[in-house]
Amino acid sequence: MTSEPPQSLNILISGAGIAGPATAFWLSRLGHRCTIVERFPGIRENGLQIDIRKEGVEAVRRMGLLDAVKTRVIDEPGTEFVDAKGRRVALFPKIEQDKHGKQGFTSEYEIMRHDLVRVLVDATKDAVTYRFGLSVAAFDNREDCVVVTLSDGTVETYDLLIAADGQGSRIRKMLLQSAGQPTDDAVNMGVYLCFFKTPRIKETEKLTTLFIATRQRMLMTREPAEGAGQVYMAVRGHPAELDRVLAQDVEAQKQFFAELFQDAGWRAEELVASMRKADDFYASSTHMIRSSVWSANRVVLVGDAGYSPTPLTGMGTSVALIGATMLAGEIAKHRPGNLPAALEAYERTFRPYVDIVQNIPRTVTRGPYCEGKMKLRFVNLLLSTATKLKLDRLLQTVVLRANDPFRIPQYPELDKVVGTKA
Repeated sequence: MTSEPPQSLNILISGAGIAGPATAFWLSRLGHRCTIVERFPGIRENGLQIDIRKEGVEAVRRMGLLDAVKTRVIDEPGTEFVDAKGRRVALFPKIEQDKHGKQGFTSEYEIMRHDLVRVLVDATKDAVTYRFGLSVAAFDNREDCVVVTLSDGTVETYDLLIAADGQGSRIRKMLLQSAGQPTDDAVNMGVYLCFFKTPRIKETEKLTTLFIATRQRMLMTREPAEGAGQVYMAVRGHPAELDRVLAQDVEAQKQFFAELFQDAGWRAEELVASMRKADDFYASSTHMIRSSVWSANRVVLVGDAGYSPTPLTGMGTSVALIGATMLAGEIAKHRPGNLPAALEAYERTFRPYVDIVQNIPRTVTRGPYCEGKMKLRFVNLLLSTATKLKLDRLLQTVVLRANDPFRIPQYPELDKVVGTKA
C-alpha cells in the first residue's frame, strides 16, 4: 500500500459483493481509508456462475488479479441447445478471446460468483475495514462531507459514500428522492428468472445446455467443476402474476414455477423436483437500472446500484468491474480535493458505454422465447443451420455485439499503485 496522498479521503462503501470490494481495492491502494458495510452477517457464499467479458477482463488484469481469477475459472467448452427429447440442436463452442475481443455465449472467464468475490475480498482485507450486519439507513449529503446514519443507529461522517448495494439500492432511491425524483429508474425487461443449485445432473457434459419450450419458457443447466449442477428457469410474459408472486415467500414462488414448468418437456419434471428441494432458490424479474442520477455532492453509485444491465446481457459483472476502475481512476486523476469534477468525469466518460450495453437487442429479449410450436421450429432450425454451416461464431458475435470499440481510459495513477500498465 502506498503512503497517504496529500489529502486522504475517508470513504464508506455500502455492499461487499463485486463492485464494492473492486472499488475499495483501487481506492485503498491510492492511500484512502475505506470501510465497507454489508447488511449480511458475512461474505455471501451463494450465487451461481457468472462471467467476465470484454473490458471487464482488462479491469481485472490492471488490478493484477487475472492469474488469481484464472485459477478459479470453470472450464466450460461451450453452449448447446437441445430439443424436447434431449437431442442436440446446435453447439456453440467457446470462443477464446482474441485481439478483437470477440467472445461467445460461453465466456473464456466463467467463474462462480462467490469465487470472484473471494478473490476481491482477499485482495482488500488487509487494507480495508469490513463491517458486517450493517447497512446505510439514512444520510445527510453535504457539500463538504456526508453524514451517515447506519442501521444500528450510529452516526458517522465520511468524505465520500459509495453505493454498491445492488439493483435494489436504498442509497440510489434516497439519492433520487433528494434530487426531486420520487420514483426509481428501473425498466422491466419482461423476463422472469429463477435459479438454484442441484445435485450433479446425470448424463450431462460440462456445457451450458439450453432447452427452449413453448409458452415463452426456457430451461438451462450447467455443470461447473465443483460438481453441483445449476438450474435456471426463464419465462417471458405473465408480468402482473409474476410480480405478485415475487412479493410472496419462497414456497409460493417455487409452487408457481413448478406449475409453470412441469409440462415444459425435456428434463423439466426432474428439474422441478430438484427445485422443490433446493435451499438456495432465488427468483427475480429482469429489471434494468437506468439511474438518471449517478452522483450528487458526496454520494456516488457504482455497479448494479446505478446501472445494472440485467443478466440478459451477460455484462453485469464486467460493467461493475469497469465502473469501479473508472471511478477510482477519475478520483486519482482529479485529486481528492476536486471530488465534484472527478464524479462528473466518471459519469461523462462511462455513461455512454453503459447506454450501449443496456441497449439490448430484440434477439436477446424476445428472439428465443417462443409462444407456439411454429416459432419454436423456426428458432431451432436457425440454430441448427448456424451449426451445420459453421456460422456459429458469426451468430454469437452478432448477438453479443462482440466488435466492441470501448476501452478503459489510461490511468497512470492506478498503474503506479499496482505495477501494471494499460
